[in-house]
Amino acid sequence: MNLDELIAEVKKSKNYSSLYQPLINRICSEEFSKYKKDREKMKAVKNRFHVIYGAFFSANTKNIKNANETELLKLNASTYERLPSIDEFYKFIFDSINDTQIKSILDVGCGFNPFALPYMRSYLPNLEYYYALDIDTELSAMLNLYFERSGLPKLASCIDIIAENPEQKADIAFLFKVIPTIENCKKGRGFELIEHICDNCGAKYIIATFPVKTLCGRDKGMAENYAALFEKNINYDRVSITAKNIIGNELTYVLRN
Repeated sequence: MNLDELIAEVKKSKNYSSLYQPLINRICSEEFSKYKKDREKMKAVKNRFHVIYGAFFSANTKNIKNANETELLKLNASTYERLPSIDEFYKFIFDSINDTQIKSILDVGCGFNPFALPYMRSYLPNLEYYYALDIDTELSAMLNLYFERSGLPKLASCIDIIAENPEQKADIAFLFKVIPTIENCKKGRGFELIEHICDNCGAKYIIATFPVKTLCGRDKGMAENYAALFEKNINYDRVSITAKNIIGNELTYVLRN
């Protein structure tokens, strides 16, 4: 099996066929030279995709016909665990910011976060643009349909955040539980991303969150470990921490550029 054949096999996979092509190409290329046997190469590639994508989605993720926003949020592991405290979560964020003039959101590694718009709307009376970036082309299409129905421009698209930088200009950026995954892929990349968003995307505020329990519900001191990692590595010359709280299963930081 050569590299092109490995990429083709991934594209045939039911679970990963809709992933962003540059991401597939990069991960296949990185894993291809590490193993001799075709089976080992494919296993390594699928393990990588599971960590960044498969672990968060249920089998019914794309079965959204006639589903309302709350039902949609239940289909993704990350948004599902936020639901019990979702009102408190967004109230904390937007009360900490206290800015009703926000017109644009940049949501990096968005997953199903944009389907929570009804929970944000009262805080965003002037919202005009929601840039939703993820790695699944089918999800982007679903989000654009949702944005159209919500009276917003269709601004969902794909990005390989390890190899590419977002360039969309926005007032506020969401990094909801994505920094641990980014850091697992490339150490230091999550903090580079924050600085890029400050410098190139012009975000006045950045919301960075971290899980405090595993997807299985285990508490392994994650809140303390992530807090120490984050507060040690952010560039205080670029951002300041204006608020910090644990809400539900999520450690939440409100940063100001």
